[in-house]
Amino acid sequence: MFVKICGLTTEASVVTAVEAGADAIGFVFADSPRQIDIATAQRLRRLIPDEVRVVGVFLDPTIKEVEAAVACGLTDIQLHRRTRPLEAFRQFELPLIEADHHQSEADVILLDAPTPGSGQALDWETLERPERTFWLAGGLTVDNVGAAIRAMRPDGVDVSSGVETNGQKDHDKIRAFIGRAKEETRCIHNQ
Repeated sequence: MFVKICGLTTEASVVTAVEAGADAIGFVFADSPRQIDIATAQRLRRLIPDEVRVVGVFLDPTIKEVEAAVACGLTDIQLHRRTRPLEAFRQFELPLIEADHHQSEADVILLDAPTPGSGQALDWETLERPERTFWLAGGLTVDNVGAAIRAMRPDGVDVSSGVETNGQKDHDKIRAFIGRAKEETRCIHNQ
């Protein structure tokens, strides 16, 4: 299972996620308690090996905001509540991930709660599964990620608040979440 750990802000959290087997690290450039600036993103980016994707997370960004962040070494652009045409972001020649737009022409659809990073869980039993590549987010934790994967069969999972304690990334939760998600993949593919 592809696992993205989002909203990382410290060197220790980045190192923990990478060592635990994260496939992608998410840097939040939108207004959020997890928001980082360009200088911090550049510093943290140096700790991430080439095989791990680095996703910039944006909330209805301008092209200039994305351009500044892409220079940090992003490998993907994740868009929430986009109002500009998706094609405007293709100029960066990076994969585009778009939240909650089933009809989007983005490379990956992200099924997420209405307020990203809120910890609000989605109802997987009633959620419509996209017919294309998608990642599942929205209230995932080590305790429910297995059930979410079995219910939705996503191509990847994305977690932020679900690996935090008191608003800070919890390294034990990061390791446990990645382990559980990757363990679940074997169960799905053996059915």
